[in-house]
Amino acid sequence: MNQSQHNKTSLFLMELIISILFFSIAGAICVRLFVGAHLMSEESIVINNSILWTQNISEVFNGMHGNLHEIANFYSESSIVLVSYEDNPEIGTLVMFFTKDWEPIYYPTDDGALDDAAYELMLCISQLPASEVYSDTGVDNDSLIGDALLGQIQIQNMSDDTIIEAFAAEDDPSVITTQYIDYYVGLEAPYES
Repeated sequence: MNQSQHNKTSLFLMELIISILFFSIAGAICVRLFVGAHLMSEESIVINNSILWTQNISEVFNGMHGNLHEIANFYSESSIVLVSYEDNPEIGTLVMFFTKDWEPIYYPTDDGALDDAAYELMLCISQLPASEVYSDTGVDNDSLIGDALLGQIQIQNMSDDTIIEAFAAEDDPSVITTQYIDYYVGLEAPYES
């Protein structure tokens, strides 16, 4: 009788251990799924905000006819023109910095203001022959006389706390989004002072 009671107790304990093991594994899988969902949600927020800012800059680029200084004036409190040329004010690079919550960091700022920078937006504008800019459109290149302004917008993650000074390759892990925009100026000078 004592032997049969002992076997039933052992069997019950073994069943209990297997049940605990099963629920532990199921719990670990659920925790991993929740962590993965949270990371995907954060990544989605970053991508959505970078696309919104890219679209915003693209619309301002077209609205200001590709003029770098007018774009910089539109974002006067939060942008820096890194490179600009006196004889051609459309060509150059504009930079903006954002916090982790996608709030623009305003200038002029204190020395430590970029410590909060999590993302950097760069707009680089160059002037090229229109036939070169629109070569992939299928339009007769002979009808494209003059120039076009080509803009490249890139938003990068500043995870290593350094200011990014050049465009990265599109497959670089720090690049969140890259977009190309253009504005046809023809034979006319795109900007008259």
